[in-house]
Amino acid sequence: MLLFYAIPLTQAQAVIVPPENLVMPASAGELFSFDFIITDIGDLTKDALAFQAIISVSGPGVLTGDEEGSIAVSSVADYWLFENSSVPVFIGHGDNSYEFGDNPNNGIAQPLDTDNILARYAFIWDGTVGPYTFTLDSDILNSFIWLEDYTIEALRLPDPDPVWWSWPPIIDAEIDSFTVHIPEPTALILIGMGGLVLLRKRRA
Repeated sequence: MLLFYAIPLTQAQAVIVPPENLVMPASAGELFSFDFIITDIGDLTKDALAFQAIISVSGPGVLTGDEEGSIAVSSVADYWLFENSSVPVFIGHGDNSYEFGDNPNNGIAQPLDTDNILARYAFIWDGTVGPYTFTLDSDILNSFIWLEDYTIEALRLPDPDPVWWSWPPIIDAEIDSFTVHIPEPTALILIGMGGLVLLRKRRA
């Protein structure tokens, strides 16, 4: 874990981080990815020193956390993590869980505002079609925002309400997890080709 020493566990309000900007793989070996976006935080007047989240993955196949794909956005200014730290940390725990964040000892504090993109989470897909569930470790010691006054706030997903979650490819959401259906890319291609054939016949 990135949290090296005791920090006051004062928590004004949990930081809500819905997953957005989902990118689907086109074939086995390609990346599935999503970003965590901040939509609410207890005290926006404070800058933040560090961020960390632990995500676990389950599904019919294998999604392997990909460090290179996750840190590939290190030159993109829209990602708060990389504006705040030049040394992002991506650790696989060997149990399909992955720890991602920055170095809390770097002494850098950056503004943390609503709609900031925290970080990208990328996974290599093994080609198995089906629903994959991503669970956020809700323990404040494992998934948190560390504010400049050395207090931390827990991360949490939005309430499992259709207002937040009624859009594909996310097909289900719980208090601390969400499920994405990764379809068969070749099936989608064939459907598209079939539609073109029908269109040509109609025109003929």
